Amino acid sequence: MMQLFFILYLSLFSFVSNITAQSVPNYHLYEKMTISELETYRQSIWDSLPAIGWVNDFEGLFSSNEEDSLESMLQHFEKETSVEIAIVTVDSNMVQKDRFNDLSDHLLRVWGIGKFAKKNGIVICISRDYKQLYISTGAGIAAFMNDAEKYYIITQAFIPSFNEYRYFDGTLSGLNELINKITKKKKRYER
Repeated sequence: MMQLFFILYLSLFSFVSNITAQSVPNYHLYEKMTISELETYRQSIWDSLPAIGWVNDFEGLFSSNEEDSLESMLQHFEKETSVEIAIVTVDSNMVQKDRFNDLSDHLLRVWGIGKFAKKNGIVICISRDYKQLYISTGAGIAAFMNDAEKYYIITQAFIPSFNEYRYFDGTLSGLNELINKITKKKKRYER
């Protein structure tokens, strides 16, 4: 009986821990800070930004339904291929513009996106404030997508909708391109 209770408790705990309504510790949305406070805040974000789920919309670009849709899509893709993709949106308080790409690479490593042995993780980092998008990939993704293909997906699938402030549409379009590219190449390798 005690063992059954423990299993139910663990199941409930894992379900509750996957809910995306968590918050970032000490998060300051567009709060005015001194340069020193801003540097300290950015360092705390660098050191302890929590992964909430596959979609981590700290900039508030997506509605709840849009977030759920993306989350579901990414969960399904991971189950089908073992490739893990995380989406992170960050505002200009969270990172300096010249460290934006570094943050994406950092999150890929620190959050452990991708299976350890396969190094097949992808982090899509988006900043509306900086008008930037960067895709970090683990070494295992190179078999499915090179830098030129990544650049093409960014410029042709993500950016056109982003230029019209349609962030969900652009993200969905870009994800579909990434998923199609990886799925097609994965099937070729598995033959």
